[in-house]
Amino acid sequence: LIALLVGCGIKTDDGLHIEKHDWTSTQAIDSAGQLIDLPALSCTAQDGALSVMGADGNTQSGTYSLAQRDTNSALYDLSLDGESGKAVVSITEYTDAAGEKSSEYTLILSLPERAIYFRADIE
Repeated sequence: LIALLVGCGIKTDDGLHIEKHDWTSTQAIDSAGQLIDLPALSCTAQDGALSVMGADGNTQSGTYSLAQRDTNSALYDLSLDGESGKAVVSITEYTDAAGEKSSEYTLILSLPERAIYFRADIE
């Protein structure tokens, strides 16, 4: 009985959530797949509230709720300044020319007219 209880209630934080990260934008594309020139953006999320802030001081606010989660990603329903969309959090892995590997958290906000890509460090 003791052996069975050892693993009960232990939950590790795999980081696959929209909260608790310092998200910074990497790029944005429009619905036709063309790059959009946006100012540097940051994104914060907590308790269902989402904010996207530009370096120019412009802020968009919205809400999110977890729609689906698996071992590789978390999918959210999203509303940002009246637009409905989806957000996904996952891990992106890179291999450079020397074969060195690195990883980072990736957040994609997918809205009807644009998709905004964010990154955060894995600590």
